[in-house]
Amino acid sequence: MIGREHDLKVCKVTLASEVWQKFIDNYCLCYRPGKNLTADEQIFPSKARCRFTKYMANKQDKFGIKFWMLVDNDTKYLCKSFPNLGKDELRFANESLPENVVMGLMSPYLNKEKERNNR
Repeated sequence: MIGREHDLKVCKVTLASEVWQKFIDNYCLCYRPGKNLTADEQIFPSKARCRFTKYMANKQDKFGIKFWMLVDNDTKYLCKSFPNLGKDELRFANESLPENVVMGLMSPYLNKEKERNNR
């Protein structure tokens, strides 16, 4: 589910994906981020047994669900986020994981500056 809209049949978190997408879309609509954004990962502790629970030895909470997040540096506002569900079958073969993640996080904001300048 990295940045591209997926069919609900394909999504590994089908039960929560519709609610999650509305939540994130609302975040994008309600805030205009500044120029300094950070893409990072965060692990939310969980002992749930699912295919996308991650183990990260360097984190305080070793097991959990990993999220990719885009945050405004100045206000610490969450601009976009999505869970890391493992290998993305829709990722292009020539596209690296970091490139795919950043482009997915930035997708609501790409070409927005051009649109503002053309008005």
